[in-house]
Amino acid sequence: MMSEKKAIRVALVGRPNTGKSSLFNRLTGLNQKVGNYPGVTMEKTMGLSKWAPGILAEVIDLPGIYSLHSSSKDEQVVMDSLLNENSEEKIDVVIGLADGTNLKTCLFVFTQVIDLGIPAVLAVTMIDEMERKGMELQVSKLSESLGVSISLINARTGEGIEGLRANVINSNPSDKAPFFQPGGLHLQWIDKVLQDKKFDLIYKSWLFGLNTPDYNDLINTTGRSVARIRADEAIKRYRIVNQWLREFFITHPGKDRRWTARLDKWIVSPVWGSVILFGLMFLIFQVLFFGSEAPMNFIDDQVANLSNYLTKTLPSGFLTHLLTNGVMPGIAGVLIFIPQIALLFGFIALLEESGYMARVVFIMDRFMRPFGLSGKSVVPMVSGTACAIPAIMSTRNMENSRERWLAIAVTPLITCAARLPVYALIISLVIPDQSFFGMSLRGIVLFSLYLIGFITALLGSALLNKLMPKVKSNPFLLEMPSYRLPQLRNVGIAVINRTKSFVSEAGKIILAISVVLWFFASFGPDKSPDFTKDHVAIPIEDSYIGKMGKAIEPVMKPLGFDWKVSIAVLSSFVAREVFVGTMATLYSVDDDEVSSVREQMAKQKDPKTGEPYFNLAVGISLLLFYAFAMQCMSTYAVVARETRSHKFAAIQFLVLGILAYAAAFFAYSLLA
Repeated sequence: MMSEKKAIRVALVGRPNTGKSSLFNRLTGLNQKVGNYPGVTMEKTMGLSKWAPGILAEVIDLPGIYSLHSSSKDEQVVMDSLLNENSEEKIDVVIGLADGTNLKTCLFVFTQVIDLGIPAVLAVTMIDEMERKGMELQVSKLSESLGVSISLINARTGEGIEGLRANVINSNPSDKAPFFQPGGLHLQWIDKVLQDKKFDLIYKSWLFGLNTPDYNDLINTTGRSVARIRADEAIKRYRIVNQWLREFFITHPGKDRRWTARLDKWIVSPVWGSVILFGLMFLIFQVLFFGSEAPMNFIDDQVANLSNYLTKTLPSGFLTHLLTNGVMPGIAGVLIFIPQIALLFGFIALLEESGYMARVVFIMDRFMRPFGLSGKSVVPMVSGTACAIPAIMSTRNMENSRERWLAIAVTPLITCAARLPVYALIISLVIPDQSFFGMSLRGIVLFSLYLIGFITALLGSALLNKLMPKVKSNPFLLEMPSYRLPQLRNVGIAVINRTKSFVSEAGKIILAISVVLWFFASFGPDKSPDFTKDHVAIPIEDSYIGKMGKAIEPVMKPLGFDWKVSIAVLSSFVAREVFVGTMATLYSVDDDEVSSVREQMAKQKDPKTGEPYFNLAVGISLLLFYAFAMQCMSTYAVVARETRSHKFAAIQFLVLGILAYAAAFFAYSLLA
């Protein structure tokens, strides 16, 4: 029994849209971390939780799957995780999730898990939807047939969670399995897998062999294809599942109001669905700009006040100057944009929680097809609004390799959270704080930048689609989840964890580069600053960074960028968000009074005209450069890793760089 162990590894396994993320959040709360699955680069989310005195559970959120047969990277990861016999990675117990309104397909996956001989429990979710639709499950009879415990839960409210934990602690392998028994001509290649892998059950060998190309030739000697053998399993399993549902599942007619179906006539219609989606996205970006302005200004002012206080209070010297002019601007470059990033993550979580995100995938499918993509491409594109790295990794669930390559190629064009700090800063500098037909002009510009990225991604995909060899596309299949009121607890956890991840990961880079830039801006090849009380900083043009900026200024001058902006742009190729910290450092090193980076930039004058340097022409040029350039070395590394081609990543990096330069050049030439 599992209660005999002091620590258990619990895996959540189920189809997409079964409430797996909600249950994971309910079981782990904020005690979550991200790692990699053994042997692959795909990220996994884990959480630690104390379930009983002396019992610690490590919960692993495995990707949503439709089968244990590895037709996608997600399914391969789940199969490998469940077959892993390594003591440090072995799964102790599986919680199989089943949507109570769609038990048939969910039980198919769960019976596969049971046949692996792993202790398991079944968590039936969406019980509120079952009640609303007049569905009733005879739990005890199905539990007896499966040979495992069943818990009816509502992960959104917490109903049934304690009972589920108790069932997990006391779980055992099913005493009714196996539900599918390989045999006949299959035995020869099964014996070969068993000899190679030393599995303790025939079904493990059967599953591993069918999903490992090394055994294909041996399987083919049986006269039956891999697809046909898998189909035989599906037929036999569904025959058993259908019998269970006929006996143990009751539907009371007349209780289902089918309001979801009526609402979907509008939400997923070709015309109104598109209008609603566009309007919703526009509204989100209006709120994103309006809602974050006050807290951003507050954070900006407080950091500036703290820097001034430290400057006046601490004794003069090297460390004080480093703290106030190197470290503090870097911290400001991270903290000031937390409100906008948190709002963005919050909106994405709300769309996912409500069930609307699946509708977005469906709506966009008809638009994506002409560009060589399907509705599934929307997932990495929407994820790309947070970060291109997990977005590119999420393409692994695409069965069509051609479509996957297209999605990877264009996803970096989607406006990510790292661009948001740059956009917010530049827009606040060069776009008037005015309304246009009752809407914020700054919000309209921000929305336009997101739209430009999305449109350019589609056009780029269409061009590549024409150049790449044609292949037959697979039919698009999608299960529509029910509409649900978003659970604020889940939204809050998602916002906190994602924002915390952004701060910890981006913050390290920004802070490190801010300190490095401070050094290069404070020292020069021929001069060093005097850090005494009455010190005067060396002219920044005489510093190391000034020399480097002057060297590259001729290349960037056609875009309207002076040597300071050129340095900030180049440093951004490590990570886009570094731009803000760089500008903060560059414009504070030679000032006794530290003020906000926005105020400092607004003070800058064009030496030729005496007008503000950051005018509309320079601002739009900067915005378009950041909209198109692939300024993220981490994204480059992930693309090279996912495509297994540094050539692909290098060409992508170069093409997007040329596109960014050209767009900025034409914008500046037109507006200057």
